[in-house]
Amino acid sequence: MKKGKNVDVLTLVILILVCSVFGGIAAVAADEKVVKFAGDLPGGDWGYPSPFGFYPRGPGYIRMSFGFDTLTWKDQNGTVIPWLADSWEMSDDGKTWTFHLHEGVKWHDGEPFTAKDVQFTFDYIKKHKTSFKWFQTLGYIDHVDIVDDHTVVIHLTEPFAPFLVDIAGNVPIIPEHIWKDVSDPVKFVGDKAVIGTGPFKLLKYNKEQGYYEWEANEEYFKGKPLVDKLISLSVNDPALALTTGDIDETSFWGRRAKAVSAFENKSGFGTRWGPSYWVLKVIFNCERYPTNLTAFRKAIAYGINRTELVELVVHGYGIPANTGLIHPDVTEWYNPDLPDYEHNVTKAIEILNALNFTDTDGDGIMEYPEGGDLEFNLITLDKFSREAELIKSQLAAVGIKINVKVMDMSTVDGILKEGNFFMVISGHGGIANPNILEKPDWPGGTCKNETYTALFKEQRETMDYKARKELVFKLQESIAENLPVYTLYHPKMCCVYRPEKLDTWFFTKGGVGIGIPIEMNKLVFIGEEEVRPAPSLAPAASASPGTTSAPTPIPTPTPEPEQPGFDVIFAITGLLAVAYLVLRRKNR
Repeated sequence: MKKGKNVDVLTLVILILVCSVFGGIAAVAADEKVVKFAGDLPGGDWGYPSPFGFYPRGPGYIRMSFGFDTLTWKDQNGTVIPWLADSWEMSDDGKTWTFHLHEGVKWHDGEPFTAKDVQFTFDYIKKHKTSFKWFQTLGYIDHVDIVDDHTVVIHLTEPFAPFLVDIAGNVPIIPEHIWKDVSDPVKFVGDKAVIGTGPFKLLKYNKEQGYYEWEANEEYFKGKPLVDKLISLSVNDPALALTTGDIDETSFWGRRAKAVSAFENKSGFGTRWGPSYWVLKVIFNCERYPTNLTAFRKAIAYGINRTELVELVVHGYGIPANTGLIHPDVTEWYNPDLPDYEHNVTKAIEILNALNFTDTDGDGIMEYPEGGDLEFNLITLDKFSREAELIKSQLAAVGIKINVKVMDMSTVDGILKEGNFFMVISGHGGIANPNILEKPDWPGGTCKNETYTALFKEQRETMDYKARKELVFKLQESIAENLPVYTLYHPKMCCVYRPEKLDTWFFTKGGVGIGIPIEMNKLVFIGEEEVRPAPSLAPAASASPGTTSAPTPIPTPTPEPEQPGFDVIFAITGLLAVAYLVLRRKNR
């Protein structure tokens, strides 16, 4: 064979090898597992996902939790499981908790996680108080001691029954080496603000587009996540976006759950129904006449037909709500013996007349005792405008004229905090946790009752479950009798997903963290893991039912062989190039 032909053959061989190598690169790119889900709201923005930058509602906390971890966590069954802490002990008086931390955990920047970070976190959040309801329970923490690099002792001012969930399983641990010099945590929104120990690292965030993009933390101490990238984005029509493949998962609840029927038994899609620990409610201003009158609020309750709301607005995808807030599925806390104010126009009018509201001119609208039509605004969000309009027509039958005013969520929440309203229709999750009873009119704040506040504090500090349950029942009785809010309905909820992308979705019993009713527990993206059971704590277990049952296994996909890394690929390519040059020179 001639030299030229030797070179040609060699060139051909090298080209084949190079193509094979770069075919491997293409395979790596093709095998990247990306899961996209809808962003819950038009706009999709829930704030910057740092422990102090997220919008203080459930979806905001969930996005933050992808990057940050807590000492404990909850599995699918609502069982408290070890997380940053492997185990713990509680003192007999319930005021001292010792946590043994998992060794080898690293922050996203490679720095080691130690007990100093835990101590720093609690000290820092107590010093920089925020309005976030999640962190208000830290008032129970007196101080934190460090025993060694992986052991901390948390001292409480009083026993705190829900400690393992409401504090240990709720407060995100932050790195001391980053936050120690941050004077205003709310304004700290740079790249370093999202460095945590969690399963994902934030890559992109766009407030205007409601876009979040995370990459897997390949060194996560619980194992590499099941997906390489996780994306939350805003879509106008979630059902259409699922059909076209623009998203891989979303949830439908309330009247939007009608869309689920199109995906049930449809090839390429899976559905999972879950309890909705969420409530829509009428929030009354308890400081402004006439809604400051308990009897007046009861008249409005009797004037509202909740069954009609569920049938006509939610299309049956909901149930009339417990007037004591706690969801009926939460049997360990739900009080079933509360008044529901069944629709009764005659009774509503009788109550109003007893309060000296009468229709003197016969126009169908009651007048105030001092004169003038009984008329005021009902504020709500666009997505609850149908409910508001139906309530408007229902209350017209009892002589109350309502003007519906539709606003965005941040504006409505602001109005509630300012107390500049008569009635607002809004909703929230967390109604599987007695903690939500602290402020029944949340996110408002006009409901103030010293007896109720003392009762709430007592139940928090009662470690015996049966005694605590009785107190929680009394709190619900107070809400149902005094009506600072009138609950409307609990929606039904279902997530629809593409199994080929991810098939581990579930709704957490009792909600994620302090009760968030979303199918976004971070365990969904981690899969089944071996968890050492927490030590048996009779007082804590009795105070928190359901925290000792065995977890339901979460399916884990069969691992695929790893593709060669880019460093190996380029090294091989370089060696082939050198070999080609050497052989070519020899054949000259």
